[in-house]
Amino acid sequence: MQAKKVRSLFSGFALVVGLAILAAPAFGQGVQFQVSSLPQQARIEGLTETMGAVVIQATTTNGTVKSGSSITVLYSGSITSPANGQAAVVGSACAAALPAGAPGTNCTVSGTVGGVNQGSGGVTGITVSINGNALTIAFTADKAFSAAGDNLVISQVRVNVNGLGAAVGSVTATLSGTSALPTTNPITFTNATVPVASIVNPSLNIGFNGNSLTTPALQTCGVNTSNFNIIVAERYPAALTITGQEAGFTPSYTVVNGTTVTVALAGVPTGMGVVFSGVNAGVAGSAAAQAAYGVNPPAPAGSTIGVTASSAFQAGNGSFTFTITGGATSLTEAFELDFKIGSLNSAGTALSGTSIAALGTTQNITATVSLGPVQAANAGPVSFAANTQGSGTIATIGDCVTNLLFPFVTNQVGFDTSIQISNTSSDALAFSSGNANKANGVCTLTLYPTDLTTQTATAAGTVGTPSQITTPNIPSGGVVSFLQSGTSFKGQSGYVLAVCRFLDAHGFGFVLNGPQATATISQGLLALVIPNNSISNGRVNTIAAATCVGTSTVAACTGAGCANGAITQTCTPTVIQPGSVGSTNLSFEATAH
Repeated sequence: MQAKKVRSLFSGFALVVGLAILAAPAFGQGVQFQVSSLPQQARIEGLTETMGAVVIQATTTNGTVKSGSSITVLYSGSITSPANGQAAVVGSACAAALPAGAPGTNCTVSGTVGGVNQGSGGVTGITVSINGNALTIAFTADKAFSAAGDNLVISQVRVNVNGLGAAVGSVTATLSGTSALPTTNPITFTNATVPVASIVNPSLNIGFNGNSLTTPALQTCGVNTSNFNIIVAERYPAALTITGQEAGFTPSYTVVNGTTVTVALAGVPTGMGVVFSGVNAGVAGSAAAQAAYGVNPPAPAGSTIGVTASSAFQAGNGSFTFTITGGATSLTEAFELDFKIGSLNSAGTALSGTSIAALGTTQNITATVSLGPVQAANAGPVSFAANTQGSGTIATIGDCVTNLLFPFVTNQVGFDTSIQISNTSSDALAFSSGNANKANGVCTLTLYPTDLTTQTATAAGTVGTPSQITTPNIPSGGVVSFLQSGTSFKGQSGYVLAVCRFLDAHGFGFVLNGPQATATISQGLLALVIPNNSISNGRVNTIAAATCVGTSTVAACTGAGCANGAITQTCTPTVIQPGSVGSTNLSFEATAH
């Protein structure tokens, strides 16, 4: 009996071993793949950037992927859709239908299976589907990878690179397999994660007023039409593309657009405009020569690129869009966009070189360059998120000013001072040629007071706190007139500096001891015109903001076309003291004449 049990146990053991031996070769029927890629560069701004091909090569022979199995390629960014109207993923390898506008891609699976080249999109017995960042290859029939080197290639996949964020430097693809018969036909990978794109951030280098062009310094009293330029340079060869080049990246579906470059203007004052005057496509040359254009790294010598402008004229703030119409994807290229800026004619349709209204400050006119088209990913095969490739100052404009000094004014011990300021920029009737530039503007007056009406060697007095008032607008040919006692300067003595925001201002002061009908003492004085012939001499050109209480209504303006108004009060002790404002705030002041 014991011997019979032993024989039965031995027999059972032999059966298990036999099954194991018989099963062992079955594992050899699975397929092990080696994953590699052909990564390419991608734009950080892109929502639909083409990824490099992923190659899945069998490292075993006579293996089979069974029907019902799948291979998933998980990209690190979302796979984005083709243009609206591309309702289906085309090609026999990617025949799964998609609703219009749904996420998907016109991928192509090609390769060699069973030792036979299947051709692009010609791999039979599979379907491809997209869900988010996953591309799944589903096997609808057994697929034998019987020859060494059999492979599948996944290409023409576009990914939202911008969604990865600025800190990410590459896009990767990670492969995994799900076998319908995992015991006998497993699907395994070596080097399952591969890079499919390196990210360029940003895609372009931008320079402003290159080639030793001086940034225009403009004045409101006569805006001279001036030149400026913007340099655009690729940071990798395919940063700027035409429609045909993008179609070459993903030929399985229709590509309707390439790239554009947009220049958006800001800070252009009312009454001014910008004209696009042309493109210099051949800025490339030696590295030293290109440094003047702000092109870094330099483009190869002799490279050119085609550019077409959407418009040639823009009044005020706005934008110009430039469509890329030529160039190569094998070398880095650059081009120069040339513009003119100036004041508008009366119709607002062209530049004229006339005056504009005073601004009250020095103003930077800037341009911001972006890569486009900026549109949703499902709006077209080539789409970009909002971006800034570079921004800079293309011109600066400030008011023309006249600086006046009233050496002494007083409203103490029964005295009062009458102040008049004339805007003499209207002189066409008096002079037949060489006329002044007519301009309107305000004057900001600053009183520097003492606590004594006079100072002597033994009674120097104490310097008080400066304060400011600002006149109403004084038109060309107009005069403003007011009494010191009617302003916040009342009850004080000292000297006054006036900064008038137009050329050809002149002033007069008249001191008398009481009302005009009863005054017995009077003295008139002309305001001195202080030259302002340097932007670094410390004279202000901005109207200071201040906080004071109250206004005084006075007879403000006399003369043709001049309406009465109120003197507005401000008091800022640190402004309009000689030398108190840095030279960077003093650009574009003009001396009076």
